[in-house]
Amino acid sequence: MDNQQPQQQPALTLSDGQTIGPSHHKFTLKGMPSEHPLGQFWQAEDISTSSPTPVSLIIISPELTQHKELLNAFKKQIIQAKNLHHKHIAAIYGYFVHRSDFLFFSCEALDGLTLAALIKEKKTSKLKENRLRGLLLQIATATDIYIKKTQTTHGALAPDLIYINREGGVKLLPINPRLLLKETTFKLNPAFQYPAYQAPEAFHDNPLPATSDIYSMGCIAYAVLSGSAPFTLADDESLHVRKELKQPAKLSKTQWTSLQQALSTDAELRQSSATALIHSLFAEETNPEKGAPILNSATDSDNIQPNNASDPIQSNKAESNQNQSEKTLFKRLLQLLPQPSPLSMRILSGSTLFAIGVAVGFVASLYLGQQQQALMTKQMAAWQEQAEILKTISDEHIKDIKRLEEQLSAQSEFAPIPSSTQTNPAPDATSVYPREEAQLQDNFGVFQDSLTSGEFGPQMISLPAGQFQMGDLNNRGDDNEKPVQTILLARTFALSRLEITFEQYDHFATLTGRKLPNDEGWGRGLQPVVNVSWQDATAYVKWLAAETGQGYRLPSEAEWEYAARSGTASAFWWGNELTPGRAICDECGTLWDGKKPAPVGSLPANPWGLHDLNGNVDEWVQDCYVDTYAGLPKDGSARLLSSCPYRSMRGGSWFDIGRVIRSASRYRHPPETSRNTWGFRVALDLPE
Repeated sequence: MDNQQPQQQPALTLSDGQTIGPSHHKFTLKGMPSEHPLGQFWQAEDISTSSPTPVSLIIISPELTQHKELLNAFKKQIIQAKNLHHKHIAAIYGYFVHRSDFLFFSCEALDGLTLAALIKEKKTSKLKENRLRGLLLQIATATDIYIKKTQTTHGALAPDLIYINREGGVKLLPINPRLLLKETTFKLNPAFQYPAYQAPEAFHDNPLPATSDIYSMGCIAYAVLSGSAPFTLADDESLHVRKELKQPAKLSKTQWTSLQQALSTDAELRQSSATALIHSLFAEETNPEKGAPILNSATDSDNIQPNNASDPIQSNKAESNQNQSEKTLFKRLLQLLPQPSPLSMRILSGSTLFAIGVAVGFVASLYLGQQQQALMTKQMAAWQEQAEILKTISDEHIKDIKRLEEQLSAQSEFAPIPSSTQTNPAPDATSVYPREEAQLQDNFGVFQDSLTSGEFGPQMISLPAGQFQMGDLNNRGDDNEKPVQTILLARTFALSRLEITFEQYDHFATLTGRKLPNDEGWGRGLQPVVNVSWQDATAYVKWLAAETGQGYRLPSEAEWEYAARSGTASAFWWGNELTPGRAICDECGTLWDGKKPAPVGSLPANPWGLHDLNGNVDEWVQDCYVDTYAGLPKDGSARLLSSCPYRSMRGGSWFDIGRVIRSASRYRHPPETSRNTWGFRVALDLPE
């Protein structure tokens, strides 16, 4: 543990209108700062984008930046947080150093109002039930998505990390102060609130079970419903175990039982997910005396349910009308609400901001969130396995902030804020994107086709027609990558955004009576399917085509390389050398290297929004394998022969060395064979 006392550092002297940041990325501060446990919270504009972009900055206190362990933990967390994409998780854009003076990170614009402030002001306990449900459901959704995408327990979930935005409702700040401060004795003022909300097991250094966050979610629900936190910062583990909490007046006996389950000292007895907890709290319950629903009463216009739910046709119509009404109400709220400046937003009272934020956020949760709940809850079951702690990125002693700046600049880890001109859609892996003509016509549009079972097929990204050079452009390849060919793809097509998962393949296999492939003990769900042959992959795409009525197939080699390059001519889409955290292979610098594939979409997408084309699992393509590109179709179609003893495979895997995961690398295997490094993704011709 780092017990050294920090040297006295000059206080941060920043002012409205000041420009800060490294030479390659500048920000202009707006208004006045507010206190934050890590230092200062500022509104700002990113002036390095095509047009000034509103952002929020959290500037780290100079005292904290002297701690080597804290800096390493901070660096890991920001890198991880940048890969989280969800409407209720604050988007993290990167971390930066201002000259040699201080360190800060930027995120999407936050209004500055936290749930902690609202609880302190006793505002949440006065909300109507439907508003409470909307607020808590958004927090729970953000929590479950965080666990799913990071494969780790947050461990420090608390109201001071939960912001309420005027537009978009809840925004969870994906920073874990428990891990950040683990190796330092420095006392923060104001302090983070997580000790008052953490599970009893979190008072120890052992790895936390996934249900630790369910306990924290229960504490947050208790605070929101009762108007005060169940514990204080001074309460130790024994009080978290022995303290008898009073039943909030808003809760029925059944609800209180559900909340007590979440607060159980036995981690295995808690609910399976945060959303399951909130659904159990607000599930319909019958009053035995009156025979009427206690919750979700029809007297509340926001929760009116169709009376003819037994009729599927009428029920669907009623649901459609209700969704349309919610959509209209959401649009009207946005039109009626004022458009304050960042400075005027800070002048508004907490209650005014909260009323606006929760009103918009709740309607957004109804309109957009409910469609995701069933799919997300199903997917959550696949994430019970806890991943090992991220490898320490650097053990080198960082003597001062100047040296840190030089290291970070050399590694090119300052990510620009996405601008409106970028083509990467960065879609959310749990969202549903029904097929629409507009999405097919737009390059990089994201959509999913319906299956006859009522579920959805893989997320597809529409790719533009275009020309590219196929083969070994960097003189690093084998003879089978030559001669380089100019390929002209004359029509648009779509490629699945992610590799096909066990969840998707198992659904197909179960319906068709096929044997389930071995998952090697790595888990199923959102893991990429492995141990499938080319014949298995072909059977899947034929079934998918029949289910959707669309022409699904395996991609051709040319289409695959076109998508992997995504407009680049380098060995990998990010450059000519391996860069940590960009792909998964035996020497790629991730926690999965040489051990097993990662859950799909764990690392950043390429510029066209496609994940894991380089590395993770090898991917079958349609072509018959020929050891030269001579005679390859110039229109990008697959090379098909009457005799085909081998099929082509692209992309490399978690088991391969870095050279094998190049965009141009290719190899062959018999179509009836399978391995635990082999998977696939699907393609689809789009209407002209």
